Amino acid sequence: MVELRQGFTRNVQGLGHRGLGDLEVRIRDHADLERAGDLIRRALETS
Repeated sequence: MVELRQGFTRNVQGLGHRGLGDLEVRIRDHADLERAGDLIRRALETS
């Protein structure tokens, strides 16, 4: 389970994002990339 943060993560389940997963992560700067690192690792481990 991922804690959603406004402007950073968004649940896109049921929005027609077939094959792309249920979570959208917006990376706009280096700080966002650092914050997304754990999510990226988790996604790779489960694929």
